[in-house]
Amino acid sequence: MLLKRITLVLVVIINVSFISINHKNKVHVSIKPSSKLTINGETNITDFSCVFNSVTLDKIAPITYISKTNSTIFQDATLVLNNTDFDCGKRMINKDFRALLKTETYPEIIIHLNEVKYPNSNSDDAYALVNFIIAGTSKPYKIPITITKDELLTIQGEISLNIRDFGLENPNKMLGLIKIEDVVSVHFKLDLEVL
Repeated sequence: MLLKRITLVLVVIINVSFISINHKNKVHVSIKPSSKLTINGETNITDFSCVFNSVTLDKIAPITYISKTNSTIFQDATLVLNNTDFDCGKRMINKDFRALLKTETYPEIIIHLNEVKYPNSNSDDAYALVNFIIAGTSKPYKIPITITKDELLTIQGEISLNIRDFGLENPNKMLGLIKIEDVVSVHFKLDLEVL
């Protein structure tokens, strides 16, 4: 009889602990215009930098998440970047960048945030598990990020992407004399207001 009661108490405690950990939360988030997202690349002659117009992101989006001990799991946390909102500084480079991304067929880069892992609860450092969808091809990545909270929640990070992983072809310019490197780096600083 005592063993049955202990078992029942343990089952209740375990169920209650899982309920509190796996509870879905919903917030509304606004990405502020002070956010920055840049794609940097190199050619055999010079470097280039394409800056995203973050003003276009200033919308309120609902985010559903589940908090766990050392991670947060997200549902429907998606960032959509219109290819035409990148400015590479010159009209011809913009045109080449959009052609590289197959903008006529795939007008957007989509980033799904799946999970944020916190290896050390006393640190601002974390890892974001995301899926990049570029030109219709989806690839998972683990991005080291830094999260700080002042007036806004700021998430910063950098990742290198190989354009060939997304089935993109390197454009050769001037009869092949100018060649773009396969690897580009994406730098981001997202200023978020949680409403």
